[in-house]
Amino acid sequence: MNSLFRIAFFCLVLGASGLSVSAQIGELHHNWAVGVNAGGIYNSVSFVPKVKQNPYWGYTGGVTARYISEKYFSLLCGVQAELNYVNRGWDENPEDIAYTYTRSMNYLEIPFMAHLAYGSNRFQGFLNVGPQFSFLLSEKEEYDGDIQSINRVGKFADNKIDYGIAGGIGMELKTSIGNFLLEGRYYFGLSDFYKNGKADPYSRSAHTTISVRLSYLIDITD
Repeated sequence: MNSLFRIAFFCLVLGASGLSVSAQIGELHHNWAVGVNAGGIYNSVSFVPKVKQNPYWGYTGGVTARYISEKYFSLLCGVQAELNYVNRGWDENPEDIAYTYTRSMNYLEIPFMAHLAYGSNRFQGFLNVGPQFSFLLSEKEEYDGDIQSINRVGKFADNKIDYGIAGGIGMELKTSIGNFLLEGRYYFGLSDFYKNGKADPYSRSAHTTISVRLSYLIDITD
């Protein structure tokens, strides 16, 4: 696994800089592809102290740009960037307390990932991994019942910038009308949207997201 991440880091730097390497790595590709993506997500928030949660189902959609720069041994290697609108949040409905509470949080999401692919000219498996940054656009809450003891009511995010690590695996089908991709992706948030000082109620409040998304890309260069 460490070797895989070293290769991913190498590809990320290589694609971002546009520098070529020695001939033993393989032929240059210089393939640009652009398109759109959409999918569904399952989100939860890692609270410390813990908050009991139900599954929160949201959605995501946006645009994708991908650049394949090199063939690194048997792997196609490049970078992929996206600009997505994503709905995250959390949902509470504990059995032992008579209340319901839901928080919806809408983000502008920017993942920048190394892209590693292996396969034929028509069908490939791939891995995406890299950092992700998000900006909170809006949030709202809905609640009902006995909410007197819930310190989250009316407490909106202190930090609007979210960052973490995203990684996904998937498959790509290349056709004469474009490229179709199916991907499962995991995001682990490293930042807290609530202040986490000693006097604050939570020492951690970070997003964890699992998503399934479809993408459609068109090659604009070979």
